[in-house]
Amino acid sequence: MTNVILFEPINTNNPSLNVEGFIEFCKSNIFNSKLAITWESHVWKGCYKFNKFNMKNNRNSRDKLDDGFIDFAKAYMFHVHSFNKSKSNQNALAMLKIVEFVLLKSYGEANVAKCNNNIFDECVRVATAKYTKLTAVGIGKELEKLCLFLSENRMTNSSYFFWVNPLRHKITQSWQGYEPSLEGHSKLPDIKSVIAIAEIFSKDESQLSVRDIFTTSVLTLLICAPGRISEILSLPADCEITEHDENSIERYGLRFFSAKGYAGDIKWIPSVMVPVAQKAIARLRKLSTHPRFVAKTMEGKVPESSRHELFSKKPKNFPWYDEEKKIKYSNALCLLFEGQLCQKTSNHLTPLFRPTAQFFRLDIDAFASIKGATNLFKRHGYINDNGSPYSIRTHQLRHLLNTFSQINGMDEFSIARWSGRKLVSQNVSYDHRSHLQMINLMKDKTSIGAVNSHRKKEIAFMDITDFDLLNDGAVLVTKHGYCKHSYAFDPCSYYPIQDSGTDDGQLMMIHTKILEKTNYDKNDGNVNADKWYEFQTKIIKGE
Repeated sequence: MTNVILFEPINTNNPSLNVEGFIEFCKSNIFNSKLAITWESHVWKGCYKFNKFNMKNNRNSRDKLDDGFIDFAKAYMFHVHSFNKSKSNQNALAMLKIVEFVLLKSYGEANVAKCNNNIFDECVRVATAKYTKLTAVGIGKELEKLCLFLSENRMTNSSYFFWVNPLRHKITQSWQGYEPSLEGHSKLPDIKSVIAIAEIFSKDESQLSVRDIFTTSVLTLLICAPGRISEILSLPADCEITEHDENSIERYGLRFFSAKGYAGDIKWIPSVMVPVAQKAIARLRKLSTHPRFVAKTMEGKVPESSRHELFSKKPKNFPWYDEEKKIKYSNALCLLFEGQLCQKTSNHLTPLFRPTAQFFRLDIDAFASIKGATNLFKRHGYINDNGSPYSIRTHQLRHLLNTFSQINGMDEFSIARWSGRKLVSQNVSYDHRSHLQMINLMKDKTSIGAVNSHRKKEIAFMDITDFDLLNDGAVLVTKHGYCKHSYAFDPCSYYPIQDSGTDDGQLMMIHTKILEKTNYDKNDGNVNADKWYEFQTKIIKGE
């Protein structure tokens, strides 16, 4: 879903009315979702199956949820899906099935209004008995969310309903950090492997195989900015973007869509790494030129006179390379032909191939040769003393850049945003500074206040005159502050209209200046400015 649907409970002491109202509200909005063809179906989009929980054989259960509970379950999953950018949330559905199971066992009816702390305690015991520790913890988290939802929307008879998940992941933090060689830390790469990647990538293309070019280009982008392998493999061919910052300095970035629900943003590349990133993008774009042309031909967007090639049937879900991110095969940076990276393949057209994370990892795994392949490092003679080839894991590079950011004092919000992370609190899992580095950090500061300021981002006071010379109108202003965005992406769907500050004379003048800028850019030919002009107009009108 592109829009978040919010339900407002009825101001009444009857929780059943709020439950019924919530169900009807979701029914009336189901047309906004691609989840289901009809509300009545108990299987939605092949990923949500509203069948009963079975302690012995849950996977093959064919009985649908109880009539008194299934509509709430559908409404709640519709609600969850509207906030969740991922493709599905199986833990939430598993949690609902257990709630129904326990309610029926305890009361003989699955009335969600009868949920309370005791019911949820029993639910987590059932989850622990049925599932692995990891899954049970996830279901416990979903129970916490349901408790909060029922309480806030007055959908429970319980006078005191405040439930906390008793299950927790066991978190161990050794704080061993790393030495300058980066050796010995499981989450950080061996520095010699990183250097090897740089040395191989720097070679002339005539010295590299097609597979070498593909692998090193993807790894190079992961070294330029903290990302996930899935995000790189899903980049659009037109991902490059250049903008001027508030100091009129040209900045280079990549339009990307983050995994784990962060949605679209721009991954800005440090100035020193811009030429490297541009070279990697150019190489990947060159590899995908022919496959993208074939994909465009399949879409019927190539003139008839140019359609002289034969090709196989269209891939599944064509033309979407990644439908959720709205990226077509014809605009996929990493699109290949099947067998294109194999030196022995012939030149004739083969089926289009969408590289997967597993396919990519096989070329950097030290044990790939066991499976009949030779990894990147072995092909170029990078061998350890024990005879094994160098090795690296893609996520180690993400940990490395996050740790470097911590060492150099980047503020927590910037680290989270640069990494495409929804929660700032998750930064700690990527902070691998050593004891010595932490001690030196504290020694460098002369007071506790100074230590704290090292982690605090200075926020400059903004005067109305600062908005006289706007680079663009992709700016969102509220009573509490402002944030800068880019015309390349849609305006933030979470913008609080009620806090826009248009009732304040000075803030209204700022909103007007921003609107004028978007209107100017729109009329000047910037096609992406249209949506921002419309959005800024709605803000001023209070819509």
